[in-house]
Formats: sequence, structure tokens, C-alpha cells
Amino acid sequence: MTHPEVLAALEEARFDARLDSRHEDLAGDERGPAELAEWARIEQLLADTTMVYDPDADAYVQDELAAETERERQEQLAAEQRRQEDEREDARRAALAPDAVRHALLRTLTATGLLEGLREDEQHAVERLPYADPQAALTFNALLARAYSAGQRTGREAGQV
Repeated sequence: MTHPEVLAALEEARFDARLDSRHEDLAGDERGPAELAEWARIEQLLADTTMVYDPDADAYVQDELAAETERERQEQLAAEQRRQEDEREDARRAALAPDAVRHALLRTLTATGLLEGLREDEQHAVERLPYADPQAALTFNALLARAYSAGQRTGREAGQV
């Protein structure tokens, strides 16, 4: 754009701002003053020159575009991070699903050989615990597996002495 074209655009922006100020629904619109300020900045940039305005060569415009690109990149990263957190939470909840916890507990009891010898009330407890408190059932399952593993190691060590 040449300087006279920029002056014409600046005048048009001033005229639009005056019209907008007369309409209550447009008076608070920030775009009008921002557009007016941008045309005034460009007019000052070209005021004492014969050069043509080129937005690709305008450092201010390029900085604004770079900042906008960086904001968009940050928003995308934040959205991706939220998506991954949601997936992790979904996986955690799935792991705590009563049926999954119940099966884990039954596998551990089978591996330890305890499932066969459970009394009826113990069997009912094994069935109810994952539904009543999945986290407690998982904790109990881990404790049971560690105790079994420790007993296995102690038995092997006792046999080697």
C-alpha cells in the first residue's frame, strides 16, 4: 500500500469509529479502536517515505504473527496434555473397575493356592470387596502377592541351608 492509500484507509477507519460510537451495541467493540490504531501506526511508518507498505516486511506485524503462532502452539500443547491426563485417568478408573479388581484378586489367590481353601464367608468377602472398595481390594491384592513372594523366598532360602 502506498502512503495515500493508507491515509484513505485511516480516514475510513476514523469514519467507522464515529459511526460505531453512535450505536450502543457497537460502542464497546474493541476491534474498531484496534483497527484505527493499526492504520495510524502504518501511516506513521510511511509518513516521510516513498516506500510501499508490505505487511510481510513489517517487523511489528511479523512479531504479532509469531506471538499468535506461539499462543496457538501453547494451546495445542495444553490440549494434548489434558487429553493425555484424561486417558491416564480413564485407564486408572478401568483398572479400578470392580470386575478387573475381582479377577486380579482371584488370580493372586489361585497363584498362592489359597482360593481352594477359602471358607464360604471368605469367598463372599472376595466377591464383595472389589465392588465395595476397589482401591482397598487392589491394596490387599498387592499385599497378598508380596506376602506370598516373601514366603516363597524364605522357603527357598530355608531349603538351601
